Amino acid sequence: MQYNELLFELFYNLKALYQKNLKFPNISFQQILAISLIENSGVEMSHFSKKLGIDNSTLTRLIDGLEKKKLVTRKRDASDNRVFKVFLTTRGEKVNNSIEFQLEKIGYAIEGQLNDDLKGEIIESGVALNWAIIKHLNR
Repeated sequence: MQYNELLFELFYNLKALYQKNLKFPNISFQQILAISLIENSGVEMSHFSKKLGIDNSTLTRLIDGLEKKKLVTRKRDASDNRVFKVFLTTRGEKVNNSIEFQLEKIGYAIEGQLNDDLKGEIIESGVALNWAIIKHLNR
């Protein structure tokens, strides 16, 4: 199997796995991804759009929807008034905690199917692969 085939198949299998297991009433999968990326210190809109791989106008609509559901709030950055940051509300933090719990369950289920001798190698290879992807994204 070629790298491009492996990456593509891994992407679609992970996406399908997460979409099947991360379900919240009235919250889309894209909104779940967004919630899971918001740090306690907030996230700048420009950085957020890059992280999600979407343009600014699409992110604005996504955040508008999350604000209507009272899951996030937008605030101007204290150090730079031109910059907006997105923060989780108390309700958004509860949803995020639930997302993290479900992701842990998925991780443990997958880990349980792996050969103990290979787990360390898989983690090392996964970290290296992730860094290579990040490096490619930031070119």
